[in-house]
Amino acid sequence: MRLTAFALALTLAACGQNEPPPPAAPPPATATAVIPPWFICDAIDAPVLLVFERNGPTAHVAQYDKPNGALIQRTAYEIGAEEGAAGSVYTTLMQNGAEAGSVRQINPGVLENPASAYTPPFSSVRIGEREISCRWLPRTRLMGFTGRRTIVLHEDADGDLIYTSYDFASAAQAQQIELSENARTTSFSLERREVGETVTPDGTRYDVRGDVETEIVVTARPNHTGTVEVRRHGPDPVQTEDLIAFVEGTGPQE
Repeated sequence: MRLTAFALALTLAACGQNEPPPPAAPPPATATAVIPPWFICDAIDAPVLLVFERNGPTAHVAQYDKPNGALIQRTAYEIGAEEGAAGSVYTTLMQNGAEAGSVRQINPGVLENPASAYTPPFSSVRIGEREISCRWLPRTRLMGFTGRRTIVLHEDADGDLIYTSYDFASAAQAQQIELSENARTTSFSLERREVGETVTPDGTRYDVRGDVETEIVVTARPNHTGTVEVRRHGPDPVQTEDLIAFVEGTGPQE
């Protein structure tokens, strides 16, 4: 009888205890921010694309191949002295105390239209003995690339947006073109002038009318990630490509 009473007491005590609190909910997932590049050199005279990142006195250079967009190598350089000459600034790249290359940036003041330099006009880079000319368009709002193509959104002289893309698969056949206002580029794979822009706290979205059935949507987020989507007959993308890196221009450079 005592055993029965003792067991009953334990049962009542257990029933009177509070349930343990549920485990805390995990924090919401957030997209990983990407460090914006110092600049991107999309070569117009070689099947290569270089992404320069600058961290204090060090420059990290990622080299991507065309036509497949593969990452070939990453190289670190010490940033050396800057020297002005003939309207340009040359920045030396060093390795182990010796000169290993240089970056040429044109002074916007010597351009045909200085106010067209929404992004810094980096015209060429030298890596070792290899000289590479870089794509640059006036009034560039966004230039970036995916694993398959480079895209540029820029304004014409009237402020209307233009979308151009340059496919890696045809990069070897692309011809260099010099346009007005010191533009340096190649023949495009696609150009569209029906472009809308929407700016929200979540980023900037460009809606490009491809044809009567197709829309291209370019999204650039504040954490410096982005996508290029192709949509047909509705809002659901039939193809999505992540932007590996991009730079944005907001207005004339000083």
